[in-house]
Amino acid sequence: MMGHAMKQDIIRKATIILGSYGGINSGSSRASKAEELCGEFTEGVIEDTVLSVRWPFALKRVASIEGMGSEFKVIEGVNDCIKLAVIAPSNLEFYIDGGRICFKGARLEFLFYYSKKVINNLIDNDLAIWREVPENFKTLASMNLAAQIAFAMYSDSMFADGLKKQYLHKLEEIRRIYSLDYNLVNSGQV
Repeated sequence: MMGHAMKQDIIRKATIILGSYGGINSGSSRASKAEELCGEFTEGVIEDTVLSVRWPFALKRVASIEGMGSEFKVIEGVNDCIKLAVIAPSNLEFYIDGGRICFKGARLEFLFYYSKKVINNLIDNDLAIWREVPENFKTLASMNLAAQIAFAMYSDSMFADGLKKQYLHKLEEIRRIYSLDYNLVNSGQV
């Protein structure tokens, strides 16, 4: 299945969720509005979904780098970091600047970071990266998208609140699945 179809699959699932819970019938003006909004929100939802869970396909690893003690050191070869997921030892000071990671300390044992390239490849419909994406990523993205569209269309309704609660419940469930791999001894979760 091509990447474009993957994004369309997320939109299709979101509109099904909206239809089954919100009474948005296909072919209606509300359904057209929901589909239009889905198209507008999908790229942001994909990025949010990547950054909300420690997906193995989205994380890059850096390991065993000697530091410069009391001065910050730039990690060579990394220029696409959006956010750190895990760093060890956990007491290292760090910052991210323009996709580059800088740390202060004697030694960086390892870190995992979210890659902007991965997100861009998903948004640009790169089939190679979409092949690595688990089905529950698409499910979570669809639920997130449906909740955002419901809020955009109905703001304070019980319907929008209900979808948001379902999404948050699913998010916590999926975070538990993927957190086990990265909860390592002496790691600092960021």
